[in-house]
Amino acid sequence: MEFALKEIDVFVKVIELGGFKAAARELNLTQSALTQRLKKLEAMLGVKLVDRTTRSVAPTAIGRSFLPTAKRMVAQFEQSMEDFHDVVHARAGRITIASLISVATNVLPDTLQRFAREHPNVSVRVLDDSEQEIADYVRRGEAEFAIDMQTAAPDSDLAMTPMMEDRFVLACRADHPLAKGGPVPWDSLMDMPLVMLGPRSGTNQLLLSRQGGVGRHTRWRYEVQHLSTMIGFVQAGLGVGIAPRMAMRSAAGGGLVQRALVAPNFGRTVVLVERRGVELSPAAARLKAMLLRDFDALSKTT
Repeated sequence: MEFALKEIDVFVKVIELGGFKAAARELNLTQSALTQRLKKLEAMLGVKLVDRTTRSVAPTAIGRSFLPTAKRMVAQFEQSMEDFHDVVHARAGRITIASLISVATNVLPDTLQRFAREHPNVSVRVLDDSEQEIADYVRRGEAEFAIDMQTAAPDSDLAMTPMMEDRFVLACRADHPLAKGGPVPWDSLMDMPLVMLGPRSGTNQLLLSRQGGVGRHTRWRYEVQHLSTMIGFVQAGLGVGIAPRMAMRSAAGGGLVQRALVAPNFGRTVVLVERRGVELSPAAARLKAMLLRDFDALSKTT
C-alpha cells in the first residue's frame, strides 16, 4: 500500500496529543505537512479517521476501531528498531562459530567469559567438530567464522588467517621411561606402542604428510578417532600418544606428561576461517578480534 508507518504515526500522535499543532511539534513537522500525511492515510484506507472542529479533535467511529492497531504497529516498529540497533552495536543477538574441539575445550572458555562480560545479551553457538567439517560450516554460511587447522589445499571461497603454531608433543604417563628428560626425537617412537588418531583426523593426515609418514613407521597398537579418546587411552597406560600441545592443557592434572618432539620440529597451524567478501555481524567481529588477541598472547607463551 502506498503509505508508510509515518502516516500511521501521524494519526496516533494527533489522537494521543489531542490536536494537530501538538502532534506537528512532536513530529517536527509543519501542520500542513502533518495534515497531508493524515489525508494520504485516509485516502488509501478509504475512510475518515479524524473529526476536527474549531475546538476539538477526535477519532471517528472507524478511527477508534483502527487506533489500537495503529498504536500496536508503531510500538512494534519502534521495538524492532531498538532490537536492530542492539544487534548493530553488539548489545544483543546470536552468533554462530565453528571450532576445533581442542580449541573449544582449551581456549574458547576463557575468551567467551570475557566476551560475556562485555556483551551479556549476545548468545554464542559453537559448532565444535572434527577438522573435516569445520570449513564446510563457514562455506555453507552456517557459521560466521571458524577456528581450524590449516590444510595444504587452498580454497578460493575461504580466507584463512594464521593465528598460532601449535607444536606436536609426546603424551605419556608420568611413570613412562620417556616422562623424564628433555625433548624426544621422533625416531624414539618407532618401538613404542602408540595410540594413533585415525585417517579421518587432520592431525593424522598432517603427520603422514610432513613427518615422512610417522604413522607408517611406528608400531601403533590402538587407533582412535578423537583426541579425547587418545588422551584417555594414554592415561590408562595403553601406550603413548602424539597430540597438539594445546590439547594437553585439558589433560593437566590427569597424570600425563608432555615432551617436545624434535628432529624435526613441527606442528599444526591454527587459522581463523572466513568467507571471502562476507562482512561479519558486529558481535562476531568483536569476538573475532578478541580471539585474535588471545591467540597472539597464547603463541608467545607456548
